[in-house]
Amino acid sequence: MRSLAFSLFALLLPSAVLAGPLKITTGTLSDDYAATLLEFQIRGVPEPDDVRLQLFPSGKAVPCQIKERTESGVRIVWLASELKKGTEAVWEVNLVPKESQSLKAQVEVTKQGDTAVQVLADGKELTRLICDPGAYKPYFFPMIGPNEKMITRQFPMNPNAEGEDKDHPHQRSLWFTHGSVGGVDFRSEGAEKGKIRQTALESLESGPVFGKIATKNEWIAPTGKKLLDDHRVFTFFPLPRGERLIDVSITLTAGNEPVVFGDTKEGTFGIRLAESMKEARGGHIVNSSGQHGEKEAWGNPADWVDYFGPVGGDTVGVAILDHPQSFRHPTHWHVRDYGLFAANPFGYHDFYEKKKEKKDGTYTLEKGQSMEFRYRVYLHRGTTEAAKVSQVYRGFAAPPDLHPRVVKKA
Repeated sequence: MRSLAFSLFALLLPSAVLAGPLKITTGTLSDDYAATLLEFQIRGVPEPDDVRLQLFPSGKAVPCQIKERTESGVRIVWLASELKKGTEAVWEVNLVPKESQSLKAQVEVTKQGDTAVQVLADGKELTRLICDPGAYKPYFFPMIGPNEKMITRQFPMNPNAEGEDKDHPHQRSLWFTHGSVGGVDFRSEGAEKGKIRQTALESLESGPVFGKIATKNEWIAPTGKKLLDDHRVFTFFPLPRGERLIDVSITLTAGNEPVVFGDTKEGTFGIRLAESMKEARGGHIVNSSGQHGEKEAWGNPADWVDYFGPVGGDTVGVAILDHPQSFRHPTHWHVRDYGLFAANPFGYHDFYEKKKEKKDGTYTLEKGQSMEFRYRVYLHRGTTEAAKVSQVYRGFAAPPDLHPRVVKKA
């Protein structure tokens, strides 16, 4: 089914044959975009060859990376830092021998022993995927912000971290779990809790535009029974000024029995921010609906939530963006003044109780069926407005269409 879905997707991608220099254009843009990832499929690229991308007509080189090679051609990816309304962006693609391209990897992804994968961006550590078999779940730690300071809290990974509250030890930096899956609590940690066990490090990729980690995981009840299979892909993109994008795709698949996801606020894709960023200490919470702070934003659906505050003398933030194709978009948000925020599409009972509404967020994933969660994490400088979070979301949710540019003959 997945290969069929990919084939159909490939047919829908904008594409053109590379026979000599090829020009790609956005056409005249009707909106502003920021930090937007663009993809284009090119036919006619021999296996030994690569492609080179440059802005037209300036000729400025633009890093690009082949995301996929198929029988239909190659899918290339590049980053547009800014696309302005009323303008047209044009790129030229040329075929080059692989050895002449030799673009330095800006994102390096390497295995570190049996329990971690390190991600370097521009030669500096961005994060590590911790997959210790003794832990209750995979998680990312440390998470380094755009000013090279820790943007998530250190406890409990560093139990002696100064100035940090020692609450909620299960809130490990950046993670994906849920508090009720088949009647089992996978959020908390302890003898009677569920475990998410990484079973395979499927692939690692480094490159000039992105780095990628793909893993396979199993959700195991305390009895030893497997409830779910789990496939995760994390893609890391460096931006100017030390900012970063992290794309997250998580697919959960039920086995031979249906699996019930319970209605609880304790979930699901979450992050616990640095102590100094807490709203309770002067940080700020903003969502796509213009709601501010925990009192307004907690439990409400939104396309995105941004949480920013001071770290090491700078204002930095983390925005989590929910893709329109993600399960139950727009998701609801469990966002707290003590630095926690999480996308949670299941916790309707608690979220609507304050509105004096009754809703049930319980969901049954039927035998053999799958559901996908897609997010973009944006580590940025400055406030929500300064970081252009809404424009970054637009580029994530609906990037501009690309077309081969028709050159008129004289």
